[in-house]
Amino acid sequence: MKLVIQIPCHNEQECILEVLNSIPKKIKGIDEIEIFVIDDGSFDDTSKIAKDFGAKVINIPQKSGLSNAFRIGLNNALENKADILVNLDGDNQYFAGDIEKLISPILNGEADISLGARPIDKIKTFSPIKKFFQKFGSFMVKIVSGLDIKDAASGFRAFNLKAILSLNVFNNFTYTIETLIQAKYKNLIVKNIDINVNEQKNRKSKLFKNNFDYIFKQAKNLIRFFIIYRPARFFSLIAIILFFIGFVLGARFLYYYFSFDGTGHIQSLILCAIILTLSFICAMLAIVGDLFSINRKMLEDIQFEIRQNKYKN
Repeated sequence: MKLVIQIPCHNEQECILEVLNSIPKKIKGIDEIEIFVIDDGSFDDTSKIAKDFGAKVINIPQKSGLSNAFRIGLNNALENKADILVNLDGDNQYFAGDIEKLISPILNGEADISLGARPIDKIKTFSPIKKFFQKFGSFMVKIVSGLDIKDAASGFRAFNLKAILSLNVFNNFTYTIETLIQAKYKNLIVKNIDINVNEQKNRKSKLFKNNFDYIFKQAKNLIRFFIIYRPARFFSLIAIILFFIGFVLGARFLYYYFSFDGTGHIQSLILCAIILTLSFICAMLAIVGDLFSINRKMLEDIQFEIRQNKYKN
Protein backbone atom coordinates (compact mmCIF):
# COMPACT_ATOMS: atom_id res chain seq x y z
CA MET A 1 0.00 0.00 0.00
CA LYS A 2 1.64 3.20 -1.22
CA LEU A 3 0.87 6.66 0.14
CA VAL A 4 1.82 9.75 -1.83
CA ILE A 5 1.81 13.05 0.07
CA GLN A 6 1.74 16.16 -2.08
CA ILE A 7 2.48 19.62 -0.74
CA PRO A 8 1.52 22.45 -3.12
CA CYS A 9 3.25 25.66 -2.12
CA HIS A 10 4.42 29.07 -3.27
CA ASN A 11 7.27 30.87 -1.46
CA GLU A 12 7.06 28.78 1.72
CA GLN A 13 10.75 28.71 2.68
CA GLU A 14 9.88 29.74 6.24
CA CYS A 15 7.45 26.86 6.77
CA ILE A 16 8.26 24.02 4.39
CA LEU A 17 10.96 22.36 6.52
CA GLU A 18 8.69 22.32 9.57
CA VAL A 19 5.91 20.78 7.45
CA LEU A 20 8.24 18.08 6.09
CA ASN A 21 9.64 17.25 9.54
CA SER A 22 6.13 16.86 10.98
CA ILE A 23 5.08 14.18 8.46
CA PRO A 24 5.05 10.73 10.09
CA LYS A 25 7.83 8.42 8.91
CA LYS A 26 5.73 5.29 9.43
CA ILE A 27 1.96 4.82 9.26
CA LYS A 28 0.05 1.68 10.16
CA GLY A 29 -1.28 -0.05 7.04
CA ILE A 30 1.09 1.84 4.71
CA ASP A 31 4.13 0.10 3.20
CA GLU A 32 5.63 3.05 1.34
CA ILE A 33 5.45 6.82 1.79
CA GLU A 34 6.59 9.20 -0.94
CA ILE A 35 6.59 12.98 -0.50
CA PHE A 36 6.31 15.46 -3.37
CA VAL A 37 6.61 19.22 -3.00
CA ILE A 38 4.79 20.94 -5.86
CA ASP A 39 6.55 24.28 -6.13
CA ASP A 40 4.18 26.70 -7.86
CA GLY A 41 6.62 29.24 -9.26
CA SER A 42 8.41 30.08 -6.01
CA PHE A 43 11.29 32.51 -6.23
CA ASP A 44 12.66 31.77 -2.76
CA ASP A 45 14.47 28.67 -1.42
CA THR A 46 11.38 26.46 -1.07
CA SER A 47 12.59 23.90 -3.63
CA LYS A 48 16.15 23.82 -2.30
CA ILE A 49 15.02 23.21 1.29
CA ALA A 50 12.65 20.45 0.14
CA LYS A 51 15.37 18.73 -1.93
CA ASP A 52 17.89 18.96 0.93
CA PHE A 53 15.31 17.29 3.17
CA GLY A 54 14.96 14.44 0.70
CA ALA A 55 11.54 15.20 -0.75
CA LYS A 56 10.95 15.04 -4.48
CA VAL A 57 10.18 18.41 -6.05
CA ILE A 58 7.94 19.19 -9.01
CA ASN A 59 8.80 22.66 -10.25
CA ILE A 60 6.17 24.74 -12.03
CA PRO A 61 8.22 27.49 -13.78
CA GLN A 62 5.61 30.22 -13.40
CA LYS A 63 2.93 30.58 -10.72
CA SER A 64 -0.28 29.03 -12.09
CA GLY A 65 -2.48 28.76 -9.02
CA LEU A 66 -3.50 26.17 -6.46
CA SER A 67 -5.90 24.36 -8.81
CA ASN A 68 -3.21 23.72 -11.41
CA ALA A 69 -0.79 22.52 -8.73
CA PHE A 70 -3.46 20.09 -7.52
CA ARG A 71 -4.11 18.86 -11.09
CA ILE A 72 -0.42 18.20 -11.55
CA GLY A 73 -0.40 16.37 -8.23
CA LEU A 74 -3.25 14.09 -9.30
CA ASN A 75 -1.42 13.08 -12.48
CA ASN A 76 1.81 12.64 -10.55
CA ALA A 77 0.08 10.36 -8.03
CA LEU A 78 -1.12 8.12 -10.87
CA GLU A 79 2.30 8.04 -12.50
CA ASN A 80 3.86 7.00 -9.19
CA LYS A 81 1.28 4.25 -8.57
CA ALA A 82 -0.25 5.80 -5.46
CA ASP A 83 -2.96 3.86 -3.66
CA ILE A 84 -3.76 6.87 -1.46
CA LEU A 85 -3.04 10.55 -2.05
CA VAL A 86 -2.87 13.08 0.77
CA ASN A 87 -2.90 16.79 0.01
CA LEU A 88 -1.21 18.91 2.67
CA ASP A 89 -0.76 22.68 2.34
CA GLY A 90 2.76 24.04 2.64
CA ASP A 91 1.95 26.84 5.09
CA ASN A 92 2.09 24.53 8.15
CA GLN A 93 -1.51 25.32 9.01
CA TYR A 94 -2.49 21.66 9.40
CA PHE A 95 -1.06 19.22 11.93
CA ALA A 96 0.58 16.59 9.71
CA GLY A 97 0.58 14.11 12.59
CA ASP A 98 -3.12 13.59 11.82
CA ILE A 99 -2.35 11.96 8.45
CA GLU A 100 -2.82 8.51 9.97
CA LYS A 101 -6.20 9.54 11.36
CA LEU A 102 -7.14 11.14 8.02
CA ILE A 103 -6.45 8.07 5.89
CA SER A 104 -7.94 5.57 8.34
CA PRO A 105 -11.46 5.60 6.77
CA ILE A 106 -9.88 4.99 3.34
CA LEU A 107 -7.78 2.09 4.59
CA ASN A 108 -10.90 0.62 6.20
CA GLY A 109 -12.92 1.02 2.99
CA GLU A 110 -15.33 3.49 4.62
CA ALA A 111 -14.61 6.47 2.39
CA ASP A 112 -13.22 7.50 -0.99
CA ILE A 113 -12.31 10.99 0.24
CA SER A 114 -11.41 12.01 3.78
CA LEU A 115 -11.89 15.69 4.51
CA GLY A 116 -9.90 17.21 7.34
CA ALA A 117 -12.30 19.39 9.34
CA ARG A 118 -10.59 22.18 11.26
CA PRO A 119 -11.86 23.40 14.66
CA ILE A 120 -12.90 26.74 13.14
CA ASP A 121 -14.15 28.24 16.43
CA LYS A 122 -10.83 27.57 18.16
CA ILE A 123 -8.50 29.05 15.52
CA LYS A 124 -7.23 32.26 17.12
CA THR A 125 -5.97 33.83 13.90
CA PHE A 126 -9.47 33.67 12.35
CA SER A 127 -11.51 36.80 12.97
CA PRO A 128 -15.20 36.40 13.93
CA ILE A 129 -16.27 37.44 10.43
CA LYS A 130 -13.89 34.90 8.85
CA LYS A 131 -15.22 32.16 11.11
CA PHE A 132 -18.76 33.07 10.09
CA PHE A 133 -17.95 33.00 6.38
CA GLN A 134 -16.06 29.70 6.72
CA LYS A 135 -19.14 28.09 8.27
CA PHE A 136 -21.56 29.78 5.89
CA GLY A 137 -19.48 28.70 2.88
CA SER A 138 -19.49 25.08 4.07
CA PHE A 139 -23.26 25.31 4.58
CA MET A 140 -23.76 26.54 1.01
CA VAL A 141 -21.54 23.77 -0.38
CA LYS A 142 -23.57 21.30 1.68
CA ILE A 143 -26.77 22.56 0.02
CA VAL A 144 -25.35 22.54 -3.52
CA SER A 145 -23.50 19.22 -3.24
CA GLY A 146 -25.91 17.36 -0.98
CA LEU A 147 -22.97 16.17 1.13
CA ASP A 148 -22.56 16.56 4.88
CA ILE A 149 -19.58 18.94 4.82
CA LYS A 150 -17.96 20.46 7.90
CA ASP A 151 -15.06 22.38 6.36
CA ALA A 152 -15.40 22.84 2.59
CA ALA A 153 -12.28 25.03 2.30
CA SER A 154 -9.94 22.60 4.03
CA GLY A 155 -6.82 21.78 2.04
CA PHE A 156 -5.96 18.77 4.19
CA ARG A 157 -7.66 15.78 2.61
CA ALA A 158 -7.02 12.25 1.40
CA PHE A 159 -8.15 10.40 -1.73
CA ASN A 160 -8.25 6.71 -2.58
CA LEU A 161 -7.38 5.39 -6.03
CA LYS A 162 -10.99 5.54 -7.24
CA ALA A 163 -11.15 9.26 -6.37
CA ILE A 164 -7.76 9.96 -7.95
CA LEU A 165 -8.88 8.32 -11.18
CA SER A 166 -12.26 10.10 -11.19
CA LEU A 167 -11.62 13.72 -10.25
CA ASN A 168 -11.14 16.64 -12.65
CA VAL A 169 -10.49 20.29 -11.83
CA PHE A 170 -11.62 22.97 -14.27
CA ASN A 171 -11.48 26.31 -12.43
CA ASN A 172 -8.25 28.23 -11.82
CA PHE A 173 -8.95 29.51 -8.31
CA THR A 174 -9.06 26.50 -5.99
CA TYR A 175 -9.91 22.82 -6.22
CA THR A 176 -11.48 22.46 -2.75
CA ILE A 177 -15.15 23.08 -3.53
CA GLU A 178 -15.17 21.67 -7.05
CA THR A 179 -13.83 18.29 -5.96
CA LEU A 180 -16.56 18.02 -3.29
CA ILE A 181 -19.32 18.76 -5.80
CA GLN A 182 -17.77 16.24 -8.18
CA ALA A 183 -17.62 13.68 -5.38
CA LYS A 184 -21.41 13.74 -5.06
CA TYR A 185 -21.85 13.64 -8.84
CA LYS A 186 -19.48 10.66 -9.15
CA ASN A 187 -20.94 8.81 -6.13
CA LEU A 188 -17.75 9.07 -4.11
CA ILE A 189 -18.12 8.67 -0.35
CA VAL A 190 -16.82 11.66 1.63
CA LYS A 191 -16.15 11.45 5.34
CA ASN A 192 -15.32 14.31 7.71
CA ILE A 193 -12.36 13.77 10.03
CA ASP A 194 -11.75 16.19 12.89
CA ILE A 195 -8.14 17.36 12.74
CA ASN A 196 -5.83 19.65 14.68
CA VAL A 197 -4.15 22.79 13.41
CA ASN A 198 -0.86 24.44 14.27
CA GLU A 199 -0.66 27.89 15.79
CA GLN A 200 0.24 30.45 13.15
CA LYS A 201 0.85 34.11 12.69
CA ASN A 202 -2.03 35.92 11.06
CA ARG A 203 -0.51 36.28 7.61
CA LYS A 204 -2.05 37.49 4.38
CA SER A 205 -3.56 34.84 2.11
CA LYS A 206 -1.86 34.16 -1.22
CA LEU A 207 -5.13 33.13 -2.88
CA PHE A 208 -7.30 36.19 -2.31
CA LYS A 209 -7.06 39.84 -1.29
CA ASN A 210 -9.59 39.80 1.58
CA ASN A 211 -12.59 37.87 2.90
CA PHE A 212 -15.02 39.56 0.53
CA ASP A 213 -12.81 38.81 -2.46
CA TYR A 214 -12.77 35.17 -1.36
CA ILE A 215 -16.56 35.10 -0.96
CA PHE A 216 -17.10 36.64 -4.40
CA LYS A 217 -14.79 34.16 -6.10
CA GLN A 218 -16.24 31.16 -4.30
CA ALA A 219 -19.84 32.27 -4.93
CA LYS A 220 -19.04 32.67 -8.62
CA ASN A 221 -17.50 29.20 -8.67
CA LEU A 222 -20.46 27.66 -6.83
CA ILE A 223 -22.86 28.97 -9.46
CA ARG A 224 -20.55 27.80 -12.23
CA PHE A 225 -20.23 24.31 -10.72
CA PHE A 226 -24.00 24.10 -10.30
CA ILE A 227 -24.42 24.91 -14.01
CA ILE A 228 -21.74 22.38 -15.02
CA TYR A 229 -22.89 19.46 -12.89
CA ARG A 230 -26.61 20.18 -12.53
CA PRO A 231 -27.57 22.08 -15.72
CA ALA A 232 -31.11 20.63 -15.95
CA ARG A 233 -31.89 21.54 -12.36
CA PHE A 234 -30.31 25.00 -12.63
CA PHE A 235 -32.09 26.12 -15.81
CA SER A 236 -35.34 24.38 -14.87
CA LEU A 237 -35.42 26.31 -11.61
CA ILE A 238 -34.92 29.60 -13.44
CA ALA A 239 -37.56 28.60 -16.02
CA ILE A 240 -40.12 27.85 -13.29
CA ILE A 241 -39.46 31.15 -11.51
CA LEU A 242 -39.75 33.13 -14.75
CA PHE A 243 -42.90 31.24 -15.75
CA PHE A 244 -44.53 32.06 -12.40
CA ILE A 245 -43.66 35.77 -12.75
CA GLY A 246 -44.95 35.79 -16.34
CA PHE A 247 -48.13 33.98 -15.29
CA VAL A 248 -48.83 36.57 -12.56
CA LEU A 249 -48.29 39.43 -14.99
CA GLY A 250 -50.55 37.76 -17.56
CA ALA A 251 -53.25 37.22 -14.95
CA ARG A 252 -52.95 40.87 -13.93
CA PHE A 253 -53.50 41.98 -17.52
CA LEU A 254 -56.53 39.71 -17.96
CA TYR A 255 -58.03 40.94 -14.68
CA TYR A 256 -57.89 44.57 -15.80
CA TYR A 257 -58.93 43.65 -19.35
CA PHE A 258 -62.16 41.92 -18.31
CA SER A 259 -62.91 44.21 -15.37
CA PHE A 260 -62.66 47.49 -17.26
CA ASP A 261 -64.38 46.86 -20.60
CA GLY A 262 -61.35 45.71 -22.54
CA THR A 263 -58.95 48.34 -21.25
CA GLY A 264 -55.99 46.90 -19.40
CA HIS A 265 -52.39 47.49 -18.49
CA ILE A 266 -50.77 46.71 -21.84
CA GLN A 267 -47.28 46.98 -20.29
CA SER A 268 -48.10 43.91 -18.18
CA LEU A 269 -48.92 41.95 -21.35
CA ILE A 270 -45.65 43.00 -23.02
CA LEU A 271 -43.58 42.16 -19.95
CA CYS A 272 -45.47 38.87 -19.59
CA ALA A 273 -44.60 37.90 -23.17
CA ILE A 274 -40.92 38.76 -22.67
CA ILE A 275 -40.63 36.83 -19.39
CA LEU A 276 -42.51 33.78 -20.71
CA THR A 277 -40.19 33.75 -23.73
CA LEU A 278 -37.17 33.80 -21.40
CA SER A 279 -38.78 30.98 -19.40
CA PHE A 280 -39.14 28.91 -22.58
CA ILE A 281 -35.48 29.58 -23.50
CA CYS A 282 -34.33 28.45 -20.05
CA ALA A 283 -36.45 25.31 -20.37
CA MET A 284 -34.73 24.54 -23.68
CA LEU A 285 -31.33 25.22 -22.09
CA ALA A 286 -32.24 22.72 -19.34
CA ILE A 287 -32.86 20.04 -21.98
CA VAL A 288 -29.71 20.86 -23.95
CA GLY A 289 -27.67 21.09 -20.74
CA ASP A 290 -28.92 17.67 -19.69
CA LEU A 291 -27.83 16.23 -23.04
CA PHE A 292 -24.37 17.79 -22.64
CA SER A 293 -24.24 16.38 -19.12
CA ILE A 294 -24.84 12.87 -20.47
CA ASN A 295 -22.10 13.40 -23.07
CA ARG A 296 -19.68 14.66 -20.41
CA LYS A 297 -20.44 11.59 -18.26
CA MET A 298 -19.54 9.32 -21.19
CA LEU A 299 -16.28 11.22 -21.77
CA GLU A 300 -15.43 11.00 -18.07
CA ASP A 301 -16.02 7.23 -18.16
CA ILE A 302 -13.60 6.99 -21.09
CA GLN A 303 -11.08 9.16 -19.21
CA PHE A 304 -11.43 6.91 -16.16
CA GLU A 305 -10.59 3.85 -18.25
CA ILE A 306 -7.58 5.59 -19.86
CA ARG A 307 -6.25 6.67 -16.46
CA GLN A 308 -6.83 3.21 -15.03
CA ASN A 309 -4.88 1.57 -17.87
CA LYS A 310 -2.10 4.14 -17.45
CA TYR A 311 -1.94 3.34 -13.74
CA LYS A 312 -1.79 -0.41 -14.39
CA ASN A 313 0.97 -0.04 -16.96
